[in-house]
Amino acid sequence: MRTHRGRVSAFTLIITLAGCAPTSSGTETAASAEPSVSVEPSVAPVASASPSEAVEAFPIEAFADISEEPVSKRAAAKFRAILSALSGRAGMSATVMSADGTWSGTAGKADGVRDVRVDDQFGIASTTKALVAAQVMQMVEAGELGLDDPVAGHLPPDLDFDTNGATIRQLLGHRSGIPEYAETLLLEELGWDGEITAELLQRDPQRHSTPAELLEHVPADRTPAGVRFEYANTNFLLLGLVIEHVRGRPIVEVLRDGVLSIEGVERLIYQPDEVPTEPMAMPFGESTDVLEVGGGLLPSLMYVTGVRAGGAMASDAPSLARWWRAFCAGEIVSQASLTEMTTMHDGYGLGLYWRHPPGTVGHGGEGIGYVSLAGCLPASGVVVVVLSNQMIGGLVGLVAGSLVNAVLAD
Repeated sequence: MRTHRGRVSAFTLIITLAGCAPTSSGTETAASAEPSVSVEPSVAPVASASPSEAVEAFPIEAFADISEEPVSKRAAAKFRAILSALSGRAGMSATVMSADGTWSGTAGKADGVRDVRVDDQFGIASTTKALVAAQVMQMVEAGELGLDDPVAGHLPPDLDFDTNGATIRQLLGHRSGIPEYAETLLLEELGWDGEITAELLQRDPQRHSTPAELLEHVPADRTPAGVRFEYANTNFLLLGLVIEHVRGRPIVEVLRDGVLSIEGVERLIYQPDEVPTEPMAMPFGESTDVLEVGGGLLPSLMYVTGVRAGGAMASDAPSLARWWRAFCAGEIVSQASLTEMTTMHDGYGLGLYWRHPPGTVGHGGEGIGYVSLAGCLPASGVVVVVLSNQMIGGLVGLVAGSLVNAVLAD
C-alpha cells in the first residue's frame, strides 16, 4: 500500500474520520499535504443572527429553473478543461447544475487502472450530515420532534449515556458540549500511529462497531450545552439513534422513505445497510482488492460503522447533485426549515455551513481515502458537487470554485 499523507495531529484525525468542519471563527480546518493550501479554502466568518434580528427567507425560487438538459458544447469544453487541469493525480467526479443546464465529468483513475466514470460511487464522509439533518427537519415538520426538545427524551430508554442536557438543535449545530469519540477509538483500540495512509484500510477493516460501543469512547468531560461550537461526530451518532427510536425503524429505511424519496438518487446510499455497486472509485485510488478487504463497503466496514449517521453514505456526483437541487429548491424540507438550517452561528447552521466556493451553503468531508464537497449557491441558483478518491489538500474546493466561476462568467 502506498503512503499518501504525513503525520497529523489528533484533532486532524477526528476531522478525517468525521469530515471537515469550520472552526469557531467560521473558517474550515483539516489536514493538508499537497497542494500547500488547506483542505477547503477558508471562507469569511458568517455573522450570527441575534434572536431579535429578522432572518431573510432562504431563496428556494433561485433553484426553480435548474435544468438537467446538457450544457452547451462550449460550456462543457470549459468544464472539462478545468477538471483536467486541476485534478492532479486524483480520481475525481464533478457535477454542476444551473439554469443553463447540467454537466458531469470525470478525471483520473478509479482504481489505478480504470478511468473514473460519471456513475462511480465514492464515499462522501461528512456530507452525510446534511442529509441526516434534513431528515431530522422533516420529522420536526411532522411534529415528531421539537428542535428545542432535550435529546434524552428521544433516545432508547436503555441507552446509558450522558447527553449533557443537550437539545436536538444543539446536536444539529454541534453545540451540545459532548466531545468526540473518534480519537479514543482509533488511538487506543486500533493502534493508530498518526499517519493517514492507505495502510489504514487494513486496520481491522471488517470491525463492526455498534452505537453503544462507540459511545463508550466519548470522554467524560462536558462543556455546558449551548456555550460554544465544537464539531463532533458524536452529535450525529446520537441524531441517528433519535431517528431510529422515534420512527421505530432502521435509519436507512427512514431516509429512503424520507429525504431520499426523490427521483434519480438511487446511487446515493446509506452504508452498511445499502451496499455500493459497480462502478466504484476505490479509496486512495487503490486496487479493487481493498473492496473485499473492507467488506464490500467504501472505504470499509470499520469506517462506516464507526461514523454511522455522521459520515457513512456513498454516492456518485450526479445523484448527490440532484439531491442538493431538490433540497435547495424546498422540495425535501420547507422553506422555513431551510431558513432555520442556514441561519449560522459560529459559521455553522443546522447540519450545514458556508463553505468554498464563497456563498455556498453545503457540507463536505474527508473519510479514509475520500474527500467530498457539495452544496448550492443561493445568490446564483447553482449546485456543485466534487468527489475525489485522493486526500489532496484543497483540491476539491479549488475545482468547485473554478467550476462555479466558469458558470457565473457565462
